[in-house]
Amino acid sequence: MMICAPKMMCYNRAMTDKSKKDNYFKSIAYCGLICDLCFRRNECDGCRQINNICERNCSIDGCYQKNCCSDKKINGCWECDDIYECSEGIYSAGDFSKIKAFAICIKEDGPERFIKYVLKNMETGWSVEKGRDYDGKTIKEILSMLRSGVKQ
Repeated sequence: MMICAPKMMCYNRAMTDKSKKDNYFKSIAYCGLICDLCFRRNECDGCRQINNICERNCSIDGCYQKNCCSDKKINGCWECDDIYECSEGIYSAGDFSKIKAFAICIKEDGPERFIKYVLKNMETGWSVEKGRDYDGKTIKEILSMLRSGVKQ
């Protein structure tokens, strides 16, 4: 069965099997974004790869989250004690940072549950892509949306 939403990639329900979930898990960026679901996924291999064309990584200073995690030798911002207070780099949107909400969800619920939440919500037509369902919401609202599957 194909699942689609406007301006969102279509995917086969079978893609939500364990191997696809594993691919999503492996593509979680340092910041909490799932690179395999990014709007640039067809031209970028993700932030942990050589072919990284994320706009944050391509800036003069590079990606703050990637650099910070590398310096701290952690897998992602969700492993950092400062995640709740961080307002650097891609988290500069403050309480309206969907990607920070993703990292907080990973910290609090684990990456497997986070992937499960996102995939479940995608089945109802939601998208994590820029300008879509999770944008313009507070971190608290996004966490509620992820966990409950109910739009705010």
